[in-house]
Amino acid sequence: MQIDVPSLISHAFRRSAVDEAATGLDRLGIPRDSQLGSFFLRYGGSYASPNTGFELLALVGEKGQHSVESSTSLVRSRFGWPDRYLVLTNFLGGGVMAYYIATEQVFEVDFEGGDTLLKNGQLDARYPSFVEFLRFFFGEASATA
Repeated sequence: MQIDVPSLISHAFRRSAVDEAATGLDRLGIPRDSQLGSFFLRYGGSYASPNTGFELLALVGEKGQHSVESSTSLVRSRFGWPDRYLVLTNFLGGGVMAYYIATEQVFEVDFEGGDTLLKNGQLDARYPSFVEFLRFFFGEASATA
């Protein structure tokens, strides 16, 4: 599968260290051929959205840098999130966007009860797939097999 985001067509957004991303995906338990895996193997960095205040985090980062990996580790240790969920975005207004590895659904999660619903499998997905989340986040995105 290949994820395309037209606004990221510049080579400046293309990932140069694919091995680092592949290793990060493996550590997080994300299949490389998933929608999220395909996106992060192709694109590197963190991204602001024209449609929301959230920032889509880089997959991995330097020590102390916010990333999917470090933010996921934080919510797992502090809030007891199971391994099946990942944090995709920065914390904004007491919430984050979270990714469910098995179904590739994306959830909008607040920390005033929404995180408990997520952990219990009772929170409804905001986006049925990672590509649908990207379409909202960037206002554009497509996936091809």
